[in-house]
Amino acid sequence: MTEAFSFVIPRHAVPSDPQTGLSPLQARMIEEKASVRIFSAPTGAGKSYAFQKAMRERNARILFIVPTRRLAQNLMEGLLGDLLDAGLSKEEAQARVFLWTSDGRKAHEEANPEVRFRDLRIRQIRSEIRPDLAPEGLGFMIFATPESVAWYLLNPGLRKDGQDPENPFDLLRLDHVVFDEFHSIDARGMGLSCGLAAIASRMGRTAKITFLSATPIDVRTTLTGFGIEASAIVTAQETVVTGGPEATPAMRALHGDVRVRLEPGTDLPSLLEAHKPRILETLARGDDGFQVVVIYDSIRQLLQDKQALAAWFDSIGVRQEERLSINSSDDSVERDMDGFFTIGRQTDPRKFKVLVATSSVEMGVTFKAGLILMEPGHDACSFVQRLGRAARGDIPGEVVVLLNERALGRSGQAWLRHLPKLLAEEGERISVDRFTDLVLKAIRARFDARPEDLAADRIERDGSFRSMPESAIWGAGLFWAALEQSAHYKGLGGALENFRPQHAAEIKKRLDPMLKSRWNFTKAWAQAFLNEAKKLRMILPKVTLVEPSGKSKSIPWQLYVDTEELRRSPAILDEKGGVRVHVSRPIVLIEGALGGQRVERHEEALFPHKGARVTLPLKDIATHWRRAAAGDIGEPGLSSDKEIALLSAITLVNRTQIVPFIQQDGAEDGPSVIL
Repeated sequence: MTEAFSFVIPRHAVPSDPQTGLSPLQARMIEEKASVRIFSAPTGAGKSYAFQKAMRERNARILFIVPTRRLAQNLMEGLLGDLLDAGLSKEEAQARVFLWTSDGRKAHEEANPEVRFRDLRIRQIRSEIRPDLAPEGLGFMIFATPESVAWYLLNPGLRKDGQDPENPFDLLRLDHVVFDEFHSIDARGMGLSCGLAAIASRMGRTAKITFLSATPIDVRTTLTGFGIEASAIVTAQETVVTGGPEATPAMRALHGDVRVRLEPGTDLPSLLEAHKPRILETLARGDDGFQVVVIYDSIRQLLQDKQALAAWFDSIGVRQEERLSINSSDDSVERDMDGFFTIGRQTDPRKFKVLVATSSVEMGVTFKAGLILMEPGHDACSFVQRLGRAARGDIPGEVVVLLNERALGRSGQAWLRHLPKLLAEEGERISVDRFTDLVLKAIRARFDARPEDLAADRIERDGSFRSMPESAIWGAGLFWAALEQSAHYKGLGGALENFRPQHAAEIKKRLDPMLKSRWNFTKAWAQAFLNEAKKLRMILPKVTLVEPSGKSKSIPWQLYVDTEELRRSPAILDEKGGVRVHVSRPIVLIEGALGGQRVERHEEALFPHKGARVTLPLKDIATHWRRAAAGDIGEPGLSSDKEIALLSAITLVNRTQIVPFIQQDGAEDGPSVIL
């Protein structure tokens, strides 16, 4: 792409019932009777609001699962504020809104150290908390990350007080279990939703299982592949009407006119300079659309550019306290100023003139941007999500998308190279529905795709941006097998056995003999494989940097290992097994020089036929593991029972694409942000 190209996504709105204030899809979210529902609507359409309204006005009991801690925190605080505005006391509001994240655990342990958080969760989910403030029959809402819910189910305590341990039927006794932003679910993370949906679709009269997203992926195929009847699944989209106020009377505007400019260039700092007049104009506006948002694809590049960005914003009069940096590193602290930007997860992005962020801004960050300058994202989902964050409400806005050689040349970006050609054929104004259709068409077409693109891209189905691989179904089977193993009493085990899907039965058929093997390393492999069910997303650990002043901050493991200065610095393991690196100069200066090398991560993989561990590259580890395992088949001295175990393990890894690592276990919480 050699020339800039621009078009307008016109103002659009959704119908709004004058009595309830709900759009047609919002009403259906609450009232649809199907066991499993898949709903999509543009950003700003109020998907989470519909369920909050159901809790407040219909006393619905809801588990609302979101991908990040920041999003869970923001939604909880927003709902608490609404309840206070409605006249509830602080104590009454807090008795109806709960947070299942590490932040929620920390707050509880500080305020009530005498009450175990595990016990508190059981009381919350079973509606047994504060009957004086939230009597039985009143609704409540739990905001949680997927990992925290999986931990609840897969790590039940051995009860001595007569109570049933934690179990999936706790969740299914609610009115709704919602998976928000489901496009962010990894293939290996489908087990939680598939398991609950499988039971709900067969039992009836349980919690409704709902998937919500503005950029849907094809989860329906995975759900039906797991054995859920297609007739139990309903899919629906929001009704969106394009037009000005006169064409959309009594409707709720989602976005004003948004001008999108696809522009060649080198980097984001130079893009800022090129659009300086537009930035100044946006910042000077007195309405809700005054914010300027800059979005990077790479946290490494953002941290390297931070000093230059700070100097540029200083030059136009935007002070450090008026600009916020949002990414997984800066969000590892509560609130601070690093000399360049305000940072920290305990900040309200709406109070800043400028936000500089990675893709973490796509979920869990509330703002009203009049102008977004951005890199295009790593896939079409990210691209559409970012565009949808501009001009929220009935205000106009603009998005400038930087298309440089790095973005266009990445593997899997054939759709991005083709999209401008499709847009150019449409004219100046392209409705939001048509724009989405064109993005999907660009994904399908891939006319200029290279061989590596064809391997990296997956063709979407039925209007979704991508589909899940078959390994997602087998990963769901593994989650179910782990769920059965964690059942501590016969009644629960029997119930799960009755509902057991075929893929879970296949997993158990191969694992059970290994768990009973006379060889300890065979048992260890099988148990480690089951433990992998607790890891819903492959998220590399963070490394904590500690500067001489004692101030600390976390960075992704890859940035640490790629930086020679950090690898030469003294490092220790903390009490939780994390790495703490003591650096000799301020962290913010080190951040500007991160990288320089590319070091591949390796893991110690287990094998079921021998005690020796083999170190393998993490990238494509399933392929490396299978090659190593296949090389041992037929080796002299390999007994028949070891060979059977090895062949079973190869089949399991082939199907799930999951390899167990040594001493790995699932974390209770997901990331505060996703890179």
